[in-house]
Amino acid sequence: MICLCGCIGSHSFTFDHVFGSSGSPCSSIFDECVAPLVDALFHGYNGTVFAYGQTYTMGTNYNGEEPENGVIPKVMDTIFSRVGTTKDSTEFLIRVSFIEIFKEEVFDLLDQKTTGPARVPIQIRERGSGGITLAGVTESEVGTKEEMASYLLQGSLCRATGSTNMNSQSSRSHAISTISMEQKRMNHSLAGDDVGNDVLMAKLHLVDLAGSERAKRTGADGTRFQEGDALCCFQF
Repeated sequence: MICLCGCIGSHSFTFDHVFGSSGSPCSSIFDECVAPLVDALFHGYNGTVFAYGQTYTMGTNYNGEEPENGVIPKVMDTIFSRVGTTKDSTEFLIRVSFIEIFKEEVFDLLDQKTTGPARVPIQIRERGSGGITLAGVTESEVGTKEEMASYLLQGSLCRATGSTNMNSQSSRSHAISTISMEQKRMNHSLAGDDVGNDVLMAKLHLVDLAGSERAKRTGADGTRFQEGDALCCFQF
């Protein structure tokens, strides 16, 4: 527990894990915080991971060739390793979507028709039964880790970036990659026919929050300042 005292009173914050400032290995953070959510995905539970820091913290810019640093590469490796060990008894359908929130508007990073300065934001709609949906967002079916990585790299290249004093390719948007999984157990009868139609569905949202460093440190002004202001508003 961390207690903070100030002019507006005292506040206490409780954490499951605190890794400190000495630099814990990415694998340790993944094992403690993210791996249980990946396991829950296979049991039909939705989950969300937020990463706030440099882009490589979440790993949205992973190209399939560099060392597997970041949350997303480890998530992909864990998912497809587990799929490989259970594919004889379970049928999987895995899809991936990738969106960004830029200046309080949502854009589909996998839709090649909406890239460029003239791109059109996608609509956020409320279902009649409750909940929120993104109208027309692209969900690409993937069968391998490499396939999923290629879609994420494609989306990362379309993401809004800009140069500041702290980062020559600073992310100017928040990004959300969503992995949707459907599972169906393949129970074989004596006649060899598949029985049982129950489908288990769940989603894992991986949220890469862009940094909102102080304008004095980044040297941001004009458009860059407005983008940073929008990033702060979203986080609040």
